[in-house]
Formats: sequence, C-alpha cells, structure tokens
Amino acid sequence: MDREDFISSLSNGVVVLGGCGIVGSLIARILASHNIDVTIKDSVSETFLEPIFKNEGVHLCLSHQLDNNSFNNISAIFIAPSLLNNKIFMGKVNNFNTNNLPIYSIDEILTYFTPDKPVIGVTGTNGKSTTTHSLKHIFSVNGYKVPSHGLPIQGNNEYTPSLQSRLSGDIGILEIGTFGIAGEIYTSASNSHVNMGVITNITHDHLNNGSYEDYINCKKEMIQVADELVLDGDDPTLLNIVETDNKKIYYFGIKDMDNPLFKDSKYNMTCPKCGCKLKYDIHYLRSLGEFNCECGFTNPPLNVYADNIQIIKENNITKTSYTIHFEDQESATINLPNSGIHNVYNSLAAACAAWKSGLDIDQIIKGIESFNGVPGRLEYIHNDPTIIIDFAHNPAGVETIIRTVLQLKTDNNKIIVLNTISSESGREGDMVIADVLSSADIVIPVSSSSVEISKYIQTKVVNFENQSKFNKTGTLGSSPEQVEEGLKLALELSNSNDIILVLGEAGVKYSKNALNKILQ
Repeated sequence: MDREDFISSLSNGVVVLGGCGIVGSLIARILASHNIDVTIKDSVSETFLEPIFKNEGVHLCLSHQLDNNSFNNISAIFIAPSLLNNKIFMGKVNNFNTNNLPIYSIDEILTYFTPDKPVIGVTGTNGKSTTTHSLKHIFSVNGYKVPSHGLPIQGNNEYTPSLQSRLSGDIGILEIGTFGIAGEIYTSASNSHVNMGVITNITHDHLNNGSYEDYINCKKEMIQVADELVLDGDDPTLLNIVETDNKKIYYFGIKDMDNPLFKDSKYNMTCPKCGCKLKYDIHYLRSLGEFNCECGFTNPPLNVYADNIQIIKENNITKTSYTIHFEDQESATINLPNSGIHNVYNSLAAACAAWKSGLDIDQIIKGIESFNGVPGRLEYIHNDPTIIIDFAHNPAGVETIIRTVLQLKTDNNKIIVLNTISSESGREGDMVIADVLSSADIVIPVSSSSVEISKYIQTKVVNFENQSKFNKTGTLGSSPEQVEEGLKLALELSNSNDIILVLGEAGVKYSKNALNKILQ
C-alpha cells in the first residue's frame, strides 16, 4: 500500500488517543496536514497546543473517557506509542472497538508519510540548539514555511525529529541530539530522511554512557546518514571522523590570526590522527583554532569564514560584529544581536547551511542580524545588577560562557557565578570547570555536586545552608529552592553594576520565578 491508498483508507476520519502528548500531537498534526479529518480524544482537560491544533484543523475532545461512542463513524484509531504498552488502557480500547477498526501508531506514520521536502539535521556538543533556531529563523524571515513541533523540549526525544520532519512546510530543520547512546542519532536522522547534516563541534559530554570515543562515534552517525555535511573546519576532533569520499562537505570557521582577542587563548591537545602534540597557530575557542601536525593533519579550506571579529560593550551588555566571507568570493559585515565567539561559530554554521541550501548573502545576513538568540542561552533577565542565565552544562560550554561574560569585567564590578552543575565526564571535567570558574570574583555553589567542585576553585567561594538537599538528575543539578536561596545570597553580595551569572539547566528553569519571588 502506498501513501495515497493509505490516506484513502482513512476517508471517514480518525481518532488519535493520547494526542495531547509529545508524540501523539505530532501524529495528529501530520495526519491533518494530508487533509484527513482528525479528532484527538484525551483525558486531559486542557492543552497548551490548542491554538496549534485549531490553526491546523485538528478537532479536540478533551476530558474524554472511553465509551461505546468513542469510535463511531471513523476509519481508524491512532494511539500514541506510550499508551500501546498500557494493558489496562488497551483493554478498554479493544472493548469499545466493536467495529474492529484498524489500530495504528508511529510505525504507520513513519512508513506512509515520508518527508516531501529537504531536511537539515543539526547535532553537536555545544551550540546545536542556537544553530538550529538561527537556521530556522533565516529561512522563516525570507518567506519559507519551517515547521515546528511547538513543544517545550529540545529536539532530542526519540521520535520528535522524525515526526517534525513530516509536518507541512518548505524545509525541515531539526535538532538531533544524543545522550551518548549508540544508534540514537543514526535512527533519528535516518527516520527523518536528513539530506544535509550540520555538526557544530565535538567535546566531552554525556560520558556516563561510555567513553569519549563512544560519544564521538555517536556524533559520527550523522555523517553516515546525510549526503551533504556542514562541519566546523576548526575542530580537530570533528575533522578526524570524516573519512568518506562520497559526501559533499562544506566547512565553516574563523580566520582571524592577528586579532588581539585571541592572543591569550591556550589549549593543549594531541593530534587525533597520530597522537603527537597538535601545534596551534592560534586558538579561537578552546580546542577550535588553526592547527597542524607533523603527520600532515591540518584545517581544510573553509567555504564560509569570519574575520575582523570585534566585541562591543554597552552597559553590561556585549555584542559582536565580524566580516563574513563566502569562499573568498563575496563578503559582508554582520552585527550579531547576541555576543560571544561561540555565537560567531553558531551563526557561521547556520550561514553555511543556508547558503548551500540556496539562499543568497542578503537573505542570510537579514536572518542572522534579526535573530535574537534562544531563551536560556546568554539570556539577560535583570538589570541593576545584571543577571544572566545560561544552559551551559559541560566544560566547553562553561568555558565559553565565562569567557564571554568576562568581556564585561571592569575595575568597578564583580562577576558572581551561581553554579548548579557538575561535569558528566567525571573528575577531569570537574577540574576544568573549577579552573574556569576561578576566573570569577565570587562563586556560589547551588547544589551538592557543585559543592564538590568548589573545593578546587581558586577564588572566593560563598556557601549557604541548603546546598546538599537535591540529587542531580541528568543535567538538572538543583532544586527551585536552592536556586532561589542562591540568588538571594548573590543579590546580597552584589552592587548595582555587578554581574550575576547563573549556570546550568536548573538556573535556566528556575531563576525567573525565583527572582520574581525575591523582588516582590
């Protein structure tokens, strides 16, 4: 049976059970986009997705309990995968399915509704969310319809990318992450029919599920799937895993050797090819830079690159400008609304992918300069004093955000860091985080794991009573109460011109509410 025959078999409409959940909502929207009459029947009383459902023609029947009338006058029943394994629920479905209607789920969606548009998949250790949203924005402001899952999650759920790629639109742009488990990216990218893969960088992260080599191999799965690749040409780890001649590969990076911004950057790394010490001519960000080795391993020619990078400081806010070059053929000045060398790299990745997807330079600049960033990434949430939240949760991410915030350091202000995180790569990662945090003036540990890191911090550490009353779950290191207490302490220690930086998922998740309570 092909798609047309399958759709024809649903001519009387369908019911989607569990359609207000992550997977169920996407199943319903995909079906509706193919002019199938869809009704979601769910036991919940309300859903934040109601405006999306209404706009896309999906009918809602909420607070619904299954009964003899649940499946009247329809062609089929679709059930969210999470409910298929619920024996009690499925017993009720079978009891009321008196007409023996076919029961479908995710497999039929993946089989009969393959994407009918180009699909770009974005992965990497750091910057993938910002790069994904930037790329979506570039296409959107230039008139392209870019479908969104509309869910308050990142794109790492097992089925989210593959279903999002099937939503109605002109181009699919997906974040595809990993928790360090083999096969995750390959499955998501394959099921999403990714044509172009973007890999932002590879650094130590999610090592609780294996070694660094295992983690690298997870990211390598994107290379195995995509026909075209957009890669960071300044990342030796990433470049080492590209061992194929049958792909179109485009590289982005920085060429700014004489810029004083980078004179003090230091990072030691062995050559991933031969194991000798890698020689850097310059570091732009941690392990990213211009490098070479006696074995011949070095940067490739860059298709899109930046130079003349400048940091502009205004009232405890930094912005960044640079000149972007497209294969030495065309160039233009870009003024980023958000700051940091990491955002230069993120914007270059998005620019390269957009350019190789057919957009011209003016369209790309229009998109980059109007993109205001992603909530929780270098997000300013208060003035007097300045309070910034950032999702950074691994050594490279912490180093990046600290380096950016230090651009605001003067003789007349302090940098106060609330740390909710510890490294997922063990003691070695914790030591890197401790070393980086030592650049701040004051560090306030806001979790039991960050208390341990603080033993190695070479700057002033201020503790409070309830630091050890929460067990870390994934990248969530602190409770709402701990974040609130930490913010209270930081505000007590700060002056109006100081800068408070709250690190980690808990900081992003809880700081705004905590601040509202404190300031009431």
